[in-house]
Order: sequence, then structure tokens, then C-alpha cells
Amino acid sequence: MNFPTAGLENIIDNEDFYSLLNVRRDATQEQLKASYHKLCVIYHPDKQDEGNQKNASDIFAKLQEAYSVLSDPTKRHIYDVYGKQGLEAEWQLVERQKTPQEFQVEYERIQRMRAQQLLEELTHPEGSFKVGVNATSLFDEQYSPEGDEYYDAIIMLPEISHMSIQQSVQAPLTMSTMAKLSGGIQSSNGNGSGNCSFILKKTYSPKAWGEFECGATDTRNLNLAFKGYRSFSHGIFAVARIPLNFGFDGNAITIEVPNTNLSVGRMMNERLYGSMDLTTTRGFRSNLSSSLIYNHPQFRVAGKMQFGIPHSYGLMSFSYKLPHDSSVDCTVKAGTFGLVVQYGAEHQVSEHSAVSAQVSVGMPVGVTLTLKLTRASHTYAMPIMLSDELNFAATFYATVVPVALYAAVQLLVIKPYQNREKERKAMEDEEMLANEIHKKHKEAQSLITMMKETAQRKIFQEKRKRGLIIVEAWYGSFVTHQSSVITKTKVCEVTVPLQTLVEGSKLQLPPGITKSGIPGFYDPCPASEKKLKVTYKFHGKTHRVVVDDQEPLRMPLKTHLASLLISEFANRNKIHFC
Repeated sequence: MNFPTAGLENIIDNEDFYSLLNVRRDATQEQLKASYHKLCVIYHPDKQDEGNQKNASDIFAKLQEAYSVLSDPTKRHIYDVYGKQGLEAEWQLVERQKTPQEFQVEYERIQRMRAQQLLEELTHPEGSFKVGVNATSLFDEQYSPEGDEYYDAIIMLPEISHMSIQQSVQAPLTMSTMAKLSGGIQSSNGNGSGNCSFILKKTYSPKAWGEFECGATDTRNLNLAFKGYRSFSHGIFAVARIPLNFGFDGNAITIEVPNTNLSVGRMMNERLYGSMDLTTTRGFRSNLSSSLIYNHPQFRVAGKMQFGIPHSYGLMSFSYKLPHDSSVDCTVKAGTFGLVVQYGAEHQVSEHSAVSAQVSVGMPVGVTLTLKLTRASHTYAMPIMLSDELNFAATFYATVVPVALYAAVQLLVIKPYQNREKERKAMEDEEMLANEIHKKHKEAQSLITMMKETAQRKIFQEKRKRGLIIVEAWYGSFVTHQSSVITKTKVCEVTVPLQTLVEGSKLQLPPGITKSGIPGFYDPCPASEKKLKVTYKFHGKTHRVVVDDQEPLRMPLKTHLASLLISEFANRNKIHFC
């Protein structure tokens, strides 16, 4: 398992205040106080030899810190929600009389301010690169030489039909104003063009913002656009965009309003919303459309009806999330122009990368396969035109080949690469953690040395009444009850610390807390699942038990008897002992 470098300190420094005091997370103030005083008696520096006083002072200070936090309701609430990092926040900005809930709100506000400050220092580059390929020669018959004595058959190879590059950067000017600069170039069948634009967006309130856009093209045109958003009560919102196009031709200046758009929608609930859109284009061609979209965590359904000139159509779209960060989608579009069916799939390769493939089949688009790679905020697309008409062979290959090719690449290239990177990162993390683990190991050994006298005294008391004696205890990463193999580098011996916690022939470790925070324990294998394996004697009989890291432990119990465990193992495996 990989961990970000910035969090390695937190992985090692994982002392749990509840674990340190050996109490449950829902412990009352009386239980906290009783456990704290009991541990203070054991670890008070005045009760230790001169050589152990420094170690005793360190653990005593940690006990005092833990008790001071958990005995204060406000600090305890902050610690429960945010951990030790929350206690280190800038709480001097907050009045002491505030409630724990108000502290939580204040903490989140401070975190949002810090995130906003970081956001202001960064630009947000976005880009797209598209290469269109015409491969119709592979499936469509280009020329039939039958009956012609002069021409031979013509062999045509796939060719690039169009290409485009778009890039933009944006940066906040103030807390409510954002500027964006974008540009692009396009080339189609040997003809190229370019454009650039500058956008200034002003947020007036959480319910309203306005946007001004100024752009130019290489055809001596100047484009202006005004866009605004406003939300109203009952989930109603409206968006309007009015563009202006200024053309310069010699001494004449022309002004056009190319594409005016007005949208009115309503959020019916957190998952369902609908909208009405009116669009006017050049030549007074207009269309009116209505959309309805339902978003579910597992799937998305959308429908749209449009009436206008020159085409009217209806559209239905459905997408579904699959396991392993994958999704599939299907769209059917039918209207006066014909029928088009689109289907495809997407897979999240990593945290910032996704690949997808989509097939479009119908009239009049023919068969098109679009391959896409999304990396952070950049998109790379390759639409491949396979046929100008409906073609079963083109549809088959467009569907099967990308799936088979991606499966092969995933198996032969991506998975091995990810495994190598995971192993490399794990080795780097292990090297970075090694020094800290060694430091924690030395601290634990020093505490154990200090505890030995107390542990021996308790062993003597327990032997006199045939009580609870810890024979052997290991904490770390190893296998199961039946495992007798212990990897010394992944576990630590905790016999003495557990014996120190025995009171009245009983030992209890509460649930929901990591045992690495118990005095004398440490985490020998961060990023691995850990267990506690204990062998103990009670009334002269050997008992064994293995529990998970945050699982509760109560000793002694009859179910821990070694003879019962062997009998259960024999019954499960049908073994008979003579």
C-alpha cells in the first residue's frame, strides 16, 4: 500500500490518546480519571530508578497530555473529529466560550480560507488535442473497376482529415473575479484557422454571476459575448448568453447576433433537474428544447426533446457505473435527420487519468470510433471515421478491437507497470519509515525496561493465587491462530507491557482503538494489517488468543483454552489424536 510522503509522519506518530489511557472511545469522565490515576501510579518518575526517570518523565508527560485533552469536552470533540492536527489549528482566533459544534464550524471555515488562499496562487490550465482520421477506405468500396478497361483498382490508406488544439489558463484576480485566457487552432482538409479569447467572470453573490468575453479570429472578426446566471427560490435558475460578431470587410463593418441562448431550469431535488432552452441562430433559425436529467450515485439517465429548424429530434441517454472505476453508456438519438446510436465505455486508469472509447452508428453519420484519453484537465481525442454509411463489419471491428486491444495493453503493459511502481514506492516508503520505526522501537524498549520491575511484581502476585500470567505476546503482522511462524521484522514483543496492565487477574483492552498507542507498544509495520497474539496461563492452564488491531480483548476466557482450540481445529479438519 502506498502513502503520500507528506503523511509519513502521521503514519508513524500514531499515538492514540484513548489507547494510551487504555479506555474506550465513549469512556466517561470517571473512567478516564480512574485509568489516568492508575497509570500515573505505575509511570510516575518519583517511583522509578534513577536510570529510568527520563523515560518515565516522557511517558508521564504523554499521559498528562492525553488526559488534559480527553477530560476537556471541547478539546475531546476536536480530537475525535480531526485528531491531533485539529488541536494544532489556529484556535486563538476563536472565543473560548464557543461550543464544540461551533468550534467544528470555525475549524472548517479556517480550512476553507486556507484552501481558497492556495487556490488564488494557482492557475488552472485546461487543454484539448484532437486528431480526426478518415479510414473509410478500409470498409467502404471506393471504386469499382468492373466494365472499365482503363483504370486499375485504387488503394487508399487512412489519412488525417482534421486537427485542432485548444488551450486555456485562468487565475483569480480577486476573491470574486476570475480571468481566463484561451486560444485554439484548427485545420480541416488543408484549410486552417485560429482564435483567441479573454473572459472576465464576476461573482456578485452565491446566486448570481456575470461573464464578459472578448475574442478574435484570423478572418478579421471581433467577437463579444455577455453571459449571466441567476438562481431564484424553489430551485429555479436561469442562464442567458448574448453574442455579438463584428466583421470588417474593407470600409464596411457588419454586426451579427449569431447564437443567442436562454435557458431556464429547476432543481426538483438533489438528483433530478430539468431545463428549457431557446436558441436562435443566423437566418432566424431557432429551436426550443426541453431536458430532464436524473443523477444517481450508480447511474445517470437523461432525456431531451428539441423542436426547430432545420431539425427536430428526441434523445435518450443512460450511463452506469461498474466496479473497478469503470462505466458504460448508451445514447439513442432519432429525428428528422435520421437515427444515431452511440455506445461506449470508460475506465479510470489512475487518480488523474481515464481512457474511453465510443462508437457512433447511424444515418447520416455512418460508423465512427472515438478514442479518448483524459489526463487531469487535458483531453486527447481521436475520432476515426470508419464508414460513411451503415456497415456491419465496421461496427463489429469498432466494438471488438478497442476492447481486445485495451485488455491486452492492460494485462501486458499497464498492470506490470503499476505493480513495479507500487513496489518501488513501497520500498521508498519503507526506507523513509525505517529510521522512525527504529526510533519508536528504541523508545518502546526503554519503556519495557522501566516496566520490568512492575511486571515482575505482578507476576509474583498472580503466581501466588494461580492468576493471569502473560507467557508470550506479539503485536504486528503475521498470519492466523494456526501460524507458528513469526517474522521478527514485522512484529514486536509486548509481553511485559501487557503484564503491567493486569489488575486483579484480569486484562481488558477496549475496542475501536489501535493497540500501537499502548505504553510499551509501537507500530512495527505501518501500512499493514496488524494483530495481537497472546499466550497466557490462568489456573495453571495454557490459553491462546489472536485479535485484530482494533478488536477488544478480555482475558481470561474459557474459549482461549489451548486444549479447546486444538479440539476445534481437529473437528474442523477431521483429525483424531491417539
